[in-house]
Amino acid sequence: MSATDTGLDTVIAGVRCRDVLADLSEFLDGQLSSERVATLRAHLAACDRCARFGGDVSAALGALRANLRVPPPLAPEQTAQLRTSLRQAQSA
Repeated sequence: MSATDTGLDTVIAGVRCRDVLADLSEFLDGQLSSERVATLRAHLAACDRCARFGGDVSAALGALRANLRVPPPLAPEQTAQLRTSLRQAQSA
């Protein structure tokens, strides 16, 4: 293996690692056909490199999704200021 060969052309379960990585986002988002999912799962079950990378990406996406869905809590001063502004706007 040369210094530039990353092994992405390795074929496991009929799929090259580079093809698994190309489909990884859609795989994690549930946007692939059931046949393609089965093929990728077979590859991931036998390929430690792709399984590790896919797990890392999945964890990162999960953390991002969790943090992006829930806005950070407001400080009590901000809440009070917003309530005051709303009351003023309603009485105007």
